[in-house]
Amino acid sequence: MLPELHPGNAGALLFDWDGTLVDTQRANYLAMAGALAEEGVRLDQEWFDARTGLSSVEMVRLLAREGGLRLRRSVEEIVADRDERFLRTAHEIRVHPEIEAVVSSFHGRLPMAVASGGARKVIETTLHHLPIRHRFGTLVTRDDVERGKPAPDIFLRAARLLGIPPQRCTVYEDSDEGIAAAHAADMEVIDVRPFTRRPGGSIA
Repeated sequence: MLPELHPGNAGALLFDWDGTLVDTQRANYLAMAGALAEEGVRLDQEWFDARTGLSSVEMVRLLAREGGLRLRRSVEEIVADRDERFLRTAHEIRVHPEIEAVVSSFHGRLPMAVASGGARKVIETTLHHLPIRHRFGTLVTRDDVERGKPAPDIFLRAARLLGIPPQRCTVYEDSDEGIAAAHAADMEVIDVRPFTRRPGGSIA
């Protein structure tokens, strides 16, 4: 395990999903771009990459608002289309080895949770294909709370389910929204981006 990723004296570890535990950036972009193409909307990858901390629902709503778009389908229908496209490739998703090393090091030593702005069905289906699937005490998703990141709700619910005070939790994140959510929850946070992305900013 990289020393920069050591959680210190944390009482629990909370892991974001997309981009933190797993390398889903390209698959997520292609799924969302495909769903939006059905609406005649071209999704710019740079715009998408800058907003990966948002849930799919929040991302579509923001895109429509910023672009003044009139969508043929509801936001929920577009996101369901996105999710189905993603699930076709779920078996191809891989864990970031740098973060898997943290999970392996503290499995059985500290309570751990996945705390993500993604959809429960998508995460559970993808997790089923991965070797880390049995290592987490709980899973909290955007489906479980009223507000997604950058609100702290997801992280606070995960801490509550693990029975650990927020101030004793360390969060692993890869987005500005997620880091803001961890700070709002009064939790320590480790930005994994320097360790999971290749030089030049491309996704590992």
